[in-house]
Amino acid sequence: MTENHKAPEAMRVGVTEGLPVLAPHLQSWVQAHLIEPRQLRLATDPDGTSFKDLWLVTDHTGENDSSCRIVYDDQAQLFGFESTLESGVEWYMGNFGSFFETVENM
Repeated sequence: MTENHKAPEAMRVGVTEGLPVLAPHLQSWVQAHLIEPRQLRLATDPDGTSFKDLWLVTDHTGENDSSCRIVYDDQAQLFGFESTLESGVEWYMGNFGSFFETVENM
């Protein structure tokens, strides 16, 4: 994984299409937490022994944060959740669906 990988176009399209159909309060939350996507490696199990490369789409800002961050799985072309466990493991909880579906179910 390198820092200069370009964010997948399908991810950008998913965010662009999903954002305007969200309820206004969710649009505001997304706009406050949306970042320039960057790749990161997350654990696929709570013990942190297996890993997967994903794209981070939203991040914590220190205000009105969710317990999860939204990530994008380029292989599956689906959005999902990351949660940082008490142990410090950044756990990929799996794919959820479209950007709209993922935000709606946070």
